[in-house]
Amino acid sequence: MGKNENRTKEIPVFNVGAFNVMSSGLLVIFYFFALISTNALAQSEFTQVKIAFIADIHLHAPEAAAAKLPKNALPKDPVSHAPILLRSMRAQLGSTRLFNENIMVFKEALDDVVERSIKLVALPGDFTDDGQPVNILALKEILDEYRHKYGLRFFAINGNHDPVRPFTQPGGKRDFINREGVEVSVMSPSHQECMSGRSDFCSELLKEWGYKEIAQSLSEHGFLPSPEDKLFETPFNTVDLDERHWQWCDTEEFCVYMPDMSYLVEPVEGLWLLAIDANVYRPKGSLKDKQFYGSSNAGYNALVKYKPKLLDWIKDVVVRAKKQNKKLVSFSHFPMAEFSDQQTQSIAELLGENSLQMSRQPSEDTTAVLAATGLKLHLGGHMHLFDVSQSSKHGLTNVQVPSLAAYQPGYSIVTVNVKGKSLVETVIVREVKNFSKWFSIYEREWGFLHRSQQATWDNSILSSENYLDFTDQHLQQVVNGRYLDEWPSNLVEQLSSNTVKEIIDLCHCASSFKSMENSSELNATNLVIDFYRARNAGSFARLALPRNFYDQLSLCLKSQAPQNTSQSLDDSDALKKALVLITNTILSSREDKAAVSLVL
Repeated sequence: MGKNENRTKEIPVFNVGAFNVMSSGLLVIFYFFALISTNALAQSEFTQVKIAFIADIHLHAPEAAAAKLPKNALPKDPVSHAPILLRSMRAQLGSTRLFNENIMVFKEALDDVVERSIKLVALPGDFTDDGQPVNILALKEILDEYRHKYGLRFFAINGNHDPVRPFTQPGGKRDFINREGVEVSVMSPSHQECMSGRSDFCSELLKEWGYKEIAQSLSEHGFLPSPEDKLFETPFNTVDLDERHWQWCDTEEFCVYMPDMSYLVEPVEGLWLLAIDANVYRPKGSLKDKQFYGSSNAGYNALVKYKPKLLDWIKDVVVRAKKQNKKLVSFSHFPMAEFSDQQTQSIAELLGENSLQMSRQPSEDTTAVLAATGLKLHLGGHMHLFDVSQSSKHGLTNVQVPSLAAYQPGYSIVTVNVKGKSLVETVIVREVKNFSKWFSIYEREWGFLHRSQQATWDNSILSSENYLDFTDQHLQQVVNGRYLDEWPSNLVEQLSSNTVKEIIDLCHCASSFKSMENSSELNATNLVIDFYRARNAGSFARLALPRNFYDQLSLCLKSQAPQNTSQSLDDSDALKKALVLITNTILSSREDKAAVSLVL
């Protein structure tokens, strides 16, 4: 209520000098009703606000990327008939994410945001595929369009793909496809492959921009203050993009200015959005060489070492937010807490400490440091999965926003009311208009591979009924073609050569199942695929086997576990260890629910 009173004082109701002909009694009456009206308006302004969080878009703009290349060398879009530069399906099925369709999916998500009457949209990093000029500018064009048409406001913060390195560098890819479906390379002119004449094509549009160029291009979408903002600040006491950096010095007393685009913004009265630039580009050797590692495996484990002053600033923001009764929501590209459904130790024992990209998971100590800042809610991306970590021990809720480019595609919505009661909802993007319009080009690629007797991918993905199904098919092929390599080879062989029923028999669990219906004849690798579905999508996961199957399997495995040892299973029993990991992940992932509530 005090906040409302302060706002009332700030709004002038009458200029007494201008109305000296009015009686004092009339002034009192007018002022009384104006005071009531003003208080009612102030209360309605921040009764409730919604913010959409759209992470890991990895936007690639196929038409724009083809602009400076020979038109006859490239496939054409079947709708616009314009030349397009697409990554191959082979490349997509070897990656944790899709590349080409993302521009369509992003617009579909924004249309959904508009339909829900949401006006604030946060972008927690990797909004483009590699920070290339063509993709950054295509993103800017889309953001500009939705701002002007629908009044959306965007708040972007950097991810490890934008930028790939802190300063602009040569870029390009070797797996675009030409009009015949053959993979070709397109590099920026300063790339070694272009300079040596080894690249098929060269285009300045595909270099990889650094911080400066990205922030300047997207300055109107979070990186610089807007006249609409009630407050905007950075850790550096300046909004000047050129002055927002940390000074790093090495033992040779050579120093470098490392950019950091973190900012705090109050887009509407009472709500503070804290955008944290959690990128850490660790130096390779001497800083004098200006060579840096990418930030993909650094995250907050590295941030607590390399950016201690950023943590100090965050603590100060939290204190001021509480003092001023502001509702604080933080976001960044990287996770602040574990995202493995409490299976970190089991994963390490069976698959190794660095499997499943576990090097990207914050340690418990790191999460404790972050929670000690006082933050209550953080939304992150990077992992291309949906996960909710609510720790009573730390008091920090970390929500991993799903990627639009992976299974299951979606985004999250945070609703905050004046009392700080908050609801985090995650929605899935199932249908995307024209998502299959490039399938004929992929068919041409598959045909070339088949005719030339090269390894082909499973073209059943081109029968996907909707975009959600497309991401599921993508995940299945990534599991079979890439993820299974992380699992013990003898275990993979055992699963591949048996049905689900036969695996259950090997574990002496057949008597635990009253009926297995038709699923018993599925190949047992479906157990691993279901593990990744649950890991990626939480309670949204659509599994090959019924969920009660995993309930029954879990009970059977627990009944066989040793009672007097710290380990639940003998180390030599890889199959049972794998089944325990799979069932525990699937059961635990149910807690990653579509709606989560908390108080800020």
